[in-house]
Amino acid sequence: MPSVRTLLLLAVMSFMVAACGTSRIVGNYYLRTDDYSKGAAHFRKQVAENPRSAMANYYLGRMLLAQNKAGEALPYLEQAASLDSGEEEHWFWLGVARWADGDMQGEREAYQKALAIDPKFFPARLYLAHNYKNAGRFDEALPHYDKVLVEAPLHPDALFNRADILQNTGKRGLAVPAWKKYLDNYPDGSWAREASLALNGLGDFTYRIHVIGVRQILLQKIALDSASPRKLTKESKESTDVVASMLKDDPDLQVEIASYDDAGESAARDRAEVVRNELLKNGARPGQVDIAVYGRPEIIRAGGEIHTLDDSVVFRNPRP
Repeated sequence: MPSVRTLLLLAVMSFMVAACGTSRIVGNYYLRTDDYSKGAAHFRKQVAENPRSAMANYYLGRMLLAQNKAGEALPYLEQAASLDSGEEEHWFWLGVARWADGDMQGEREAYQKALAIDPKFFPARLYLAHNYKNAGRFDEALPHYDKVLVEAPLHPDALFNRADILQNTGKRGLAVPAWKKYLDNYPDGSWAREASLALNGLGDFTYRIHVIGVRQILLQKIALDSASPRKLTKESKESTDVVASMLKDDPDLQVEIASYDDAGESAARDRAEVVRNELLKNGARPGQVDIAVYGRPEIIRAGGEIHTLDDSVVFRNPRP
């Protein structure tokens, strides 16, 4: 029969497990509902009642950090990591707080401790890579981004930053496909714009920005299908569909198709006509689409260099 001491110990342990579970439920509720101020008040009271509760300290730190109070959050997250040093999330959020407080070395050490507990703890791996990259330690950052992409092959942060590192370290042959992979999967937003400019700077114009009306639109290269010269490639049709939709939605919008070809004006005109027909077929009005043909290569400056494109199509606002 268990002794009284054993029964008391089991009762205390059961209470602690229950309290921990309750704190986690309550803490996650406040985080999920963005009610950080009430959450901080709740866990401040919990910490006052039980200063050695790792969970209470952890969630108080999280609530304060969510309110951009990194300096105030730090001691609570430090205490949580000290009281329960085997919990990788405690170390991760301590790292985030140290980052917000400007302590890059301390941030790095916290992520490393999280990964020592669980090498597959995804957030710590990604943020450790960011830490090394921000410090200019590209050779140390790159393997961590690669490991992130093993777990999540299309993670946008990892794809973008990996390509950026490859470009900054002069690995052009690897940077070009890395930027394309990012843009193939994330063709919208400010990062896509940065990625396309970086790609163009390397002399690749698979993606480029076109100005239509007041908008800058990122599109894939407009090209004819080699197997059927009077048709566009699948990727090109996807791009013209975007432009046609814009023209269909705004009757006052106009676009000019500038077509370049070093084979001469006839080849440039043929391509422009195919593109115009595709736009008209998909909702554009005849008066909305003009063409301009140039029987020469397009000369374009990108990345501080001059690039020559033997054949190209650019959507732009009509010239006066």
